[in-house]
Amino acid sequence: MSIKTNTFQMKAFLIALIINIIIFDTVIGALVNCINGKCEFTNSFHYKTASTFCLQTLTFEDVETDYSFFTILRTGEQCQVYKSED
Repeated sequence: MSIKTNTFQMKAFLIALIINIIIFDTVIGALVNCINGKCEFTNSFHYKTASTFCLQTLTFEDVETDYSFFTILRTGEQCQVYKSED
């Protein structure tokens, strides 16, 4: 193999890696719908439904989930989860 071929393969690999990171970052993000502390999650690794002390209404809100709380990405607010289902 020549050096040009190796350089091209490395560039193609790096571009594919960056595209994968961008796609998986948006695909894996969790969404939540909440009414009066009862929440349903889409694409969450930690739970499917949960009860929380946060009482605001959320509709398809981007969140980051953890084992005992979730963070609303738009506001940075953390909502403690006291009951959940997988």
